[in-house]
Amino acid sequence: MAGEIQLNSTSFASESGGTITINNGTVGSAVAMSANQACVKTAINASGSAPIYACRAWINFDGTSASIGTGRANGNVSGVTDNGGNGDYTVTFATAMPDNDYVVAACGRHHSGASDHGMIVCIQTSDGDVNVGTGSVRITTHQPNSTLQDSPIVSVAIFR
Repeated sequence: MAGEIQLNSTSFASESGGTITINNGTVGSAVAMSANQACVKTAINASGSAPIYACRAWINFDGTSASIGTGRANGNVSGVTDNGGNGDYTVTFATAMPDNDYVVAACGRHHSGASDHGMIVCIQTSDGDVNVGTGSVRITTHQPNSTLQDSPIVSVAIFR
């Protein structure tokens, strides 16, 4: 059954065939939905019953550049700092994480003339969890032989 929702004689939403449409206007915090609701999963093409967890921050940057800044592209990253040594970077979040229990998924690329191979990207942990904070995370890029080396392509995604 199609219907209309009104407030003070003004239509702000309508329903037709099970779909609710919110009309143009200001909607306060009363409208909320879980990432695992069917309509959200449909909108992002996610099927099945497994829960959805969003990427909280991400960046793609050139670790060989003298000025990394905000990289080639990013989301919720205010900048990357080259910590002075080869393959040693700090990714700073524009909006902090809720805690330091997030997941860092990262990869890098090494180019050595005739052969390309992946880099090992790790959370820098020489002083325990100090380098995993709510405002930033320190990462390192390594050759397969564990030698720290700048990487021309570093991709980092943060999930929580």
